[in-house]
Amino acid sequence: MRAPTALTAAALATASALLLTACGGGGSDGKSDTIPGVATTTATASAAPSASATPTATGPDLTLPADLKLEFAWTTPSDHAQAVALADAANFVQSIAHGVVKRNANDPGLKTYSRDAALAYGKFHVQNHLTHGWTLTGTDRYYRPQIRVAGDGQTAEVAFCNDQTKMYGREVKTGKVLYTQPSDKDLSYYSIIMTKLPTSPELWQAKSIEVKGKATQCKQ
Repeated sequence: MRAPTALTAAALATASALLLTACGGGGSDGKSDTIPGVATTTATASAAPSASATPTATGPDLTLPADLKLEFAWTTPSDHAQAVALADAANFVQSIAHGVVKRNANDPGLKTYSRDAALAYGKFHVQNHLTHGWTLTGTDRYYRPQIRVAGDGQTAEVAFCNDQTKMYGREVKTGKVLYTQPSDKDLSYYSIIMTKLPTSPELWQAKSIEVKGKATQCKQ
């Protein structure tokens, strides 16, 4: 999510790395978690010009206000495991935005779609906005997803690009939109480790997350 100075994409990447290290996630080499057997199933969901996938609507309410839009610009993979892992990764991202606009670091969506380091990351992000009195407005775009499912079908790595060129912070008290000039800071690359919930096969939770700022490879 876009925010001024105190929570830029670079700061998010640093906070994420610290959280992952503390919770046993990604190592200090900056690489995302490795998944045994992950190379056995790999897929890239290509975006159709007129298609925009949306998170599933079977879990907690993730509705956003009219002035805030999260656009997931990809088509649903044909493989069921890949499709569910990707959809719930999108749900996790949207639950963070939902927590921000609802002013709730313990948003039910966050607790449903994340755990461990990913949950800590989401709470950190929401709490930072609460502390500074910010909410979100504009359009946040996610695209170029790649999904790798482990051989046992229980774990997956979901990665995608993020463009926040049209995403801004907004002061809650004044309503002032904190506009910034477009730059490479608006581009990020997400890598999320998703795990299937044993008690609910149709629910995948984000376990850890790595966000790399100034992701110039995501330029369109």
